[in-house]
Amino acid sequence: MSPVSKKKAVIIGPYRRHNFGDDLVGGVIAKDLQNKGYDVSVPLLGKSNADWLGTRYADRVGKLIENADTVVVGGGGILSDTSGPKPGMSYLEVVARSALNGKLAGKKTFLTSVGAGPWILDSSKMTTLIVTLMADKIGVRDEESRRHLASLGVNSSKVVEGADLALLSSDYLDFEKGSGGKTGLQFDTWSFRDVLGNPELSEIIGAVRSYAARHSPEVALVSNGARNSQIHQAETAECETLNYSELKDFLPRLAGLRSMFTSHLHLAIVAYSQRIPTFSLYVREKTKRFYDQIGHPERAIDLSTATAKDFERLIEEASSAVWTDADEETLLGLQKKSRSLLDFVD
Repeated sequence: MSPVSKKKAVIIGPYRRHNFGDDLVGGVIAKDLQNKGYDVSVPLLGKSNADWLGTRYADRVGKLIENADTVVVGGGGILSDTSGPKPGMSYLEVVARSALNGKLAGKKTFLTSVGAGPWILDSSKMTTLIVTLMADKIGVRDEESRRHLASLGVNSSKVVEGADLALLSSDYLDFEKGSGGKTGLQFDTWSFRDVLGNPELSEIIGAVRSYAARHSPEVALVSNGARNSQIHQAETAECETLNYSELKDFLPRLAGLRSMFTSHLHLAIVAYSQRIPTFSLYVREKTKRFYDQIGHPERAIDLSTATAKDFERLIEEASSAVWTDADEETLLGLQKKSRSLLDFVD
């Protein structure tokens, strides 16, 4: 008697650049689908990540959509045109093509753990609306994303509001918390043109670098990609470096920090999920949304108008911040909302 073939699922997302947050969310979705009995492919997630997750390695989409039973698109700010380093850059075209191909092939097609809006271009609004028409169900990671979709006239019955799947990293991914207890510093703004108009930007960069140099035994310079942090210079060479290349190596070390200061959304989310106090000078609205969700809007300041004194205040608070009962209650509530973005994907 021949064995019963497993159902196949393909996860399409912004994985080709190996950004930590995108790869992580893809991994959580993959593990959930494996638990539901699927043979999973995540094209472009990388061979080392695929091997660690137990997914089928693929360096291109090819015929994976055609051969799949279920197509999942997610996560990240992929229903927006402001999510890339430059306004107007996004993964909307990739999303639209994948959703269309899935629908034309008669596959169940889902979007989940996505951020939606804001949009700069009218063409982006139209593309987003077309994508929502193709999807059987859409899971957004915050209330603002739901509102942005509603403003386009998207059918509300299709939309599930939850919270970012990165909050579930420990629930789905097998890693042990590392040791170290340092403050993580990540401040990479060189490709975000819309913050370069801040007249104090150079002073802020200098303040971050100076803090790292003075406290090098207690600081880890974090990058959500393979290259070194912008703060990594001769004066900060004594600091530990924590760069992302593989989930299995990066996650335990990130979870071992005692506090996190970052301009990157998913570094903040994973730190928070590990009960690590987190603070941000942010460059995107999606990061502000997260700090509103966790009840700490005072820990996130818009970098386009921030000052060096803002950094000094935040890093001082980070050095003494502790996890509270209120933080724990909020985290558990958000994790429950996160699971709602996986429940419908099958």
